[in-house]
Amino acid sequence: MTKNLVRRAATALSPLVLLIASTAPVHARETPAKAATPATVNPQDAAAKAWNFAASDIPVDPNIVFGVLPNGMKYALLKNSTPKDSVVLRMRFDVGSFAEADDQRGLAHFLEHMAFNGSTNVPEGEMIKLLERKGLAFGADTNASTGFDETVYKLDLPNATDDLIDTGLMLMRETASELAIDPAAVDRERGIILSERRARDTYQLRSLIDQLDFQMRGMTVASRIPVGTEEVIRTAPAARIRDLYDRYYRPERATLVMVGDFDPVAVEAKIKARFSDWQGRGAAGADPDIGDVDYDRAAAADDFVDPAIQDSVTIARFKPWTLEPDTKAKRAHKLAEDVGEAIVSRRLAKIALTEDSPILTGYFSDASGWKIFDQVTVGAVAREGAWKEALALVEQEQRRAIEHGFTQAEVDEQLAIRRTAFRNAVAGVTTRRSETLADALVTAAEGDFVFTRPETSRALFEAAAPALDAAAVTAAFRVRMEGMSPPLARVTTKVPVEGGPAAILADLQASTKIAVAPPTEAANAAFAYDDFGTPGKIVSDERVEDLGIRRIRFANNVMLNIKTTDFQKDKVMLSLRVDGGSLLATRDDPTRVALAGSLMLGGLEAHSYDELRSILAGKTISPVFGNATDSFGGSAVTSPEDFALQAKLMAAHLTHPGYRADGLALIRRVLPQRYAANDATPAAVLGRDAGGILANDDPRSQTPPLESVMALDWDQLESAIGDSFAHGAIEIGVVGDIGEQSAIAAIAATFGALPERRAAFDPRTDARVRQYQADRSDRTLIHKGPAEQAELRVYWSARDDSDLAEAMQLNLLTRVMQLMLTEELRERLGESYSPRAAASLSDEFPGYGHLFAASNVDYKDLATTRAAIFAIAKDLRDKPVDADLLGRARRPLVEAMVKARRENSYWLNYVAEAATHADRLDRSRNGITEVEAATPAELQTLARRYLVDDKALVIKAVSDKAEK
Repeated sequence: MTKNLVRRAATALSPLVLLIASTAPVHARETPAKAATPATVNPQDAAAKAWNFAASDIPVDPNIVFGVLPNGMKYALLKNSTPKDSVVLRMRFDVGSFAEADDQRGLAHFLEHMAFNGSTNVPEGEMIKLLERKGLAFGADTNASTGFDETVYKLDLPNATDDLIDTGLMLMRETASELAIDPAAVDRERGIILSERRARDTYQLRSLIDQLDFQMRGMTVASRIPVGTEEVIRTAPAARIRDLYDRYYRPERATLVMVGDFDPVAVEAKIKARFSDWQGRGAAGADPDIGDVDYDRAAAADDFVDPAIQDSVTIARFKPWTLEPDTKAKRAHKLAEDVGEAIVSRRLAKIALTEDSPILTGYFSDASGWKIFDQVTVGAVAREGAWKEALALVEQEQRRAIEHGFTQAEVDEQLAIRRTAFRNAVAGVTTRRSETLADALVTAAEGDFVFTRPETSRALFEAAAPALDAAAVTAAFRVRMEGMSPPLARVTTKVPVEGGPAAILADLQASTKIAVAPPTEAANAAFAYDDFGTPGKIVSDERVEDLGIRRIRFANNVMLNIKTTDFQKDKVMLSLRVDGGSLLATRDDPTRVALAGSLMLGGLEAHSYDELRSILAGKTISPVFGNATDSFGGSAVTSPEDFALQAKLMAAHLTHPGYRADGLALIRRVLPQRYAANDATPAAVLGRDAGGILANDDPRSQTPPLESVMALDWDQLESAIGDSFAHGAIEIGVVGDIGEQSAIAAIAATFGALPERRAAFDPRTDARVRQYQADRSDRTLIHKGPAEQAELRVYWSARDDSDLAEAMQLNLLTRVMQLMLTEELRERLGESYSPRAAASLSDEFPGYGHLFAASNVDYKDLATTRAAIFAIAKDLRDKPVDADLLGRARRPLVEAMVKARRENSYWLNYVAEAATHADRLDRSRNGITEVEAATPAELQTLARRYLVDDKALVIKAVSDKAEK
């Protein structure tokens, strides 16, 4: 797959923030003169110099084994036991699409695909099968990505046996130096890559290319999108792929990272034995010249128009990047800059929540581009049609920060957020996730920062934070903005901008003439909901011993289920279920409780949603409260320290919902933007319509018209949910690193203190009736994307998931079907990048469920894809599944189920309903056994029962531009 672009943003406030990585060492500019060289605290060996931390005064994580082989290949090893008994491998090559010649555009990504298509010791088509037999699923555990300047291969091993580690290292070495790149295999892969390229040809990608071309004029970025060009993919000979491979897949450009439950000494010996004799072939490739930004370019504007795109505005500025080593001093001044940038984002977020705001969200971000430029961007998603107001708003807010600076309250809020993040990181240091650590080490291989332990990062923060008052942060932000190039304004809209870029630039220039006032100092209020009455008394207390679940009932009938775990240190999950949910909707009034999913935006009676963000700054709290099928509430991740406050917040949402006008206004600004994209792609139009079609056109399962949801209001919702909120049964689940007594005390003081509730959830039998589509004739949905884009889905009605054995067998059956689809549609026909199959068996609507097979294909291939899917269904009916195929489907499924049991989120699914759905606990006890026991004959029986041609419902999504 191609790799998304990444950028460091001051806060995660906007879905539109373009992310650009600072990666390959291209054209680095040295900072003119430095102060005294910092005292070194790190090793001075070859590995430390190769990883670029030898000269830093920041101590590197001493638990990591950093190494470099004589041939130049770097490696990093870290023993880590979360998840237990697993290993994560990453191999990064310092090459991506930037290294391509004009007749190679897309071949770095093509080369990534060829890593799975034959090598010296692994025949074509056998690599994925080999891994499946050992418990790895393609996509989930075996993957790769190609970016502008890097290619990364990924293996997540389900256990840490010598056999599996040896297999992983063998495959990485095969990728490094032994790929066959057979011309016939290249030809077979072309269709798959064209399918991937077709699927990625969306309005978002087209907008991105336009943005890169506009903002980074003079660079090759826009012409080197990793997915490449259709002409090159169709015609490039294998020799051109081999050229990239030989020149850039070399030990001096390679980094191997392994994190997991292994002995680093033993694994280091394996790496040396496997990779020390690797030498590059032929002449090494040079670092590509990708050009530079024109920093003297005059202010300019750009517009991009598409009916599906969000209305948005950005103002970007650039200056040359400077090389600066990672030191304590650098981190201190970077902290000051980051705080200032985050405050600008926070101000824009506040404005977005005002009732008449022209924006939905706003952000300030910065990026360093490939060690060439330094970029800052201020932007916003605009209310539909309000780009002019949004452009002026973000320009003036950025200027307000420069001219008038920040308040101490704003600085304190941001420091509190960071202090809590560091505290949580230190508390959870012993249960850091291996995949997260491995990916961070891959990034550290670029040499831009020292990989530290959380304790070190927190100490650096605490050393710098006392000096960060409002004046210091203001000064740092002003320095950050000095020397930036003239502004480049960009607008995306659904309809053409009258006057085009000239009008945009004129509006920007007009905004700069408007004076901006200083920010107002606002003091935070105290959280108003601290006392819910006399804590509840326990009237029932029992344990499910084999699963470690404790079930409690308070005198007011509130149910509490607890399971303590050590999977993630200092992390707790809290789930709330209040009887009601979408089952309160009716056929006559299908949107009756639709607004409940956004109820938290309405805030509380005493606090707006925005005020809660400030009040709760520095707390590990999630302001979640929404809507599920049969309940209101939600789940949140918190810490033991903040668990009681999280419980108070969720209880306050139940007892004192705010129904504030600003929240409703935001919802009404967001909805048109979301609906505009509902028919932009095959997947979008299927997501909009397929659910309603499958449910026999039940209006409760259909996407309602925009005008219907725009007409909803809080008064109507309050009337619909009032009884549930006041009297409905309540069930609470707690999973994680918390003492049982602490959890019980917090729930007793909040939910346990409420007036008496109903003792049980209303079964709402009539509302749970869902009928599968009676009319099985084909359906055709129309999207507005490119003519060749199409998707085909075949559905077969099945059953609910109440029979555990059959449910597990159906899941295994569809896993087998997916492997067969991949072999046929991807590998043999080359028609689809990602065919898939799955079972969807309801636990909420009795008797309701389906199996499905799906594939994104070229419009011209719909007929052959349909025929292939039905042929595979017939195969599954006509003969038992081959033992090897069944094993390759079963083993990864079992490994995934075993791995899931080490996750709090897995257990919360059971604990959240451990009192009201106690029968479902058997699924945890017996699910793996049922998968392991399933036989080929049982799967064939199910295929004969369900995968029947006349039970199939075919839905296809085709473009309005396709030939009729």
